[in-house]
Amino acid sequence: MKTDQLLLGPPGCGKTHTLMQMVEDALAQGTRPEEIGFMSFTKKAVEEARGRACARFNLEHKQLPWFITLHSAAWRSLGLSRNDLLSMEDWRTLGQTLGLSFKGADAASPDDGILIAAVGGDGSKYLQMIDRSRYRQCTLEQEFNDAEDYNLHFSKMKQIHETVTSYKSDNQKVDFADMIELALDIEPPRLQLLLIDEAQDLTPLQWEMVLHWRTNAERVVYSGDDDQAIHRWTGVVVERFMQVTDNVDILSQSYRLPKLVFDLSQQIVKRIHTRFEKEFYPTAEEGVVQYHQTMDSVPIHEGSWTIMCRTNSFVREFAEILRESGYLYSMKGTPSIKTEVGRAIQTWRELQAGDMVSVDRIKKMYEVVPKQGDYKVVKRGAGNLLDAADPTGDLNMDDLYKHYGLECERTRDAMDVVRLGSDDKMYAQAIERRGESITEPPRIKVSTFHAMKGGEDDKCLVFLASTKACMESRYPDDEHRAFYVGVTRAQKELHILDTDKKYRYEL
Repeated sequence: MKTDQLLLGPPGCGKTHTLMQMVEDALAQGTRPEEIGFMSFTKKAVEEARGRACARFNLEHKQLPWFITLHSAAWRSLGLSRNDLLSMEDWRTLGQTLGLSFKGADAASPDDGILIAAVGGDGSKYLQMIDRSRYRQCTLEQEFNDAEDYNLHFSKMKQIHETVTSYKSDNQKVDFADMIELALDIEPPRLQLLLIDEAQDLTPLQWEMVLHWRTNAERVVYSGDDDQAIHRWTGVVVERFMQVTDNVDILSQSYRLPKLVFDLSQQIVKRIHTRFEKEFYPTAEEGVVQYHQTMDSVPIHEGSWTIMCRTNSFVREFAEILRESGYLYSMKGTPSIKTEVGRAIQTWRELQAGDMVSVDRIKKMYEVVPKQGDYKVVKRGAGNLLDAADPTGDLNMDDLYKHYGLECERTRDAMDVVRLGSDDKMYAQAIERRGESITEPPRIKVSTFHAMKGGEDDKCLVFLASTKACMESRYPDDEHRAFYVGVTRAQKELHILDTDKKYRYEL
C-alpha cells in the first residue's frame, strides 16, 4: 500500500538524521540499497545524505544509484551525455543569430541542481526569464509581466525562446529544463522508499517529476521546512510543498539553537503569513544574542564565524572590509588566499630553515610554483622526478637542488616563490601580523543567507541591510524567511549588525 508523509524539520532538528533512520529501517526490513531513492534539487544535500548512508551502513556510492539530484536522475534516466547539452559553441552560434552575447556555456553540472541558465552576456536575463517560466509552468507573457523588468522587451524574449527551441530541435541538444520535461515521459525505477529532501524548494515542474516518480514508489517522504523556502526567484511555489499530503509530522527538538537565538528566530518566523505552525524547542544552552552599530565592536578576532548578508553585493563589501583589516576569509567556499598557496609558503620557509620536509608536501609546493620564465622555481617536469622518491621519506633543500629540479636561489622570499602579486603579498603579511595562519582553512566565512542554508557555525553575524527590490516585493514573506534562515544558523552566538543603508530589515 502506497504511503505519503510530509516531514517538517525546523532548523537544527535533525532532519537528515531522521531520514537516515528511515533508510536504516528499510534496509533492516530487507529493502535493497538500490531500491531506495534520496533526491533533492541541490548536490550539497544529496552528497551529505549519501556520505552518511555509506559510512553508517557500510555501503559504496555505486550501491546507492538513486541518491541523486533531480536533474541528474533525469539525465541518467534519459541516457544523456555531456555532448547532448548546449555547449559554449552552441551559445556562441545562438548569440550571433540573435544579435546578443552569451558569454560562456552554461557551466553548471546536471549534478549541481542549478535551475536557471548560467550563461552571461546581455542575453542572460532573457534566458533566465524563459527558464523560470518553464519551471513555473506559466506562459512567457505571464513571466515577463511578473518580472517587471522594463529594460527588457517581450518581443525579444519570444524571439529568443523560439530560436533556441528550434536550434535545440535541429541539433538534438537539451538544456536543464528539457531534462525534467523529457523525464516525465520515461517510466521511473521501482523504489520501495523515496525520500525527497529540501522539498520546499522545488518548482512546479520539479514537483511534476517527483509525483511522476511517486507512481513507482511504495513509500514517499517529502521533507523540508516551509519557513525556509527562500528560492521563489527560481520559480518555487511553497504552497505546493505545504499541500502535498495531509499526513504531516513535525520534528520538535532543535539540537542547534540555544534559547536566546531561538527566541529571536520566533519573533521573525511569526511574521510569515503562509506557513505551518510548528511547536519545537531550543537546546538547554542560553546562548548569546548581541547587537552592534558598527563592525568595530564585533569580536571576530577569534573563533569560527560566518558573516551573512541578504545579497552578493553586501557579501563583497564585507570581503573587502576583512581584506583591508588583514583577516583571512572564505567567500563561496574559496579562501581569500588559496590554502595550497599558504602551505607552499610554509613549506619553502621550512626548507630555508634547513628542515627536512615530507615528499608529499614538496610535491604540493612544486604544483604551485612557476616552472618557466624569469621567476622559475623548478624545472619543468620536476614533479615527475619526485615520483621516483620514497613517498614516505623526507628531503631538504640540498636534496632538491641535487636531484629534484630546484633552480631558484635559496634566499628568495617565500611569497615571491609562489608569485604572490604585490597586493596579495601585503595582504598575506597583514594576516600574519595578526598572528593568523595562511596555511589552514579560514575561520571566517562570508555568505548570503541563500548559500548558507543548511549550514551552521558557532558564531554568526547577520547584517540587517536589504534592497529596495527585497523590501518592496509583492511577497513580504520572502524577506522574513530569508532573515529567519540567517539567524537560525547560529549554534552559540548570534550577532546582529545594524546599517545606515536606506533599506534595512527591522528586528
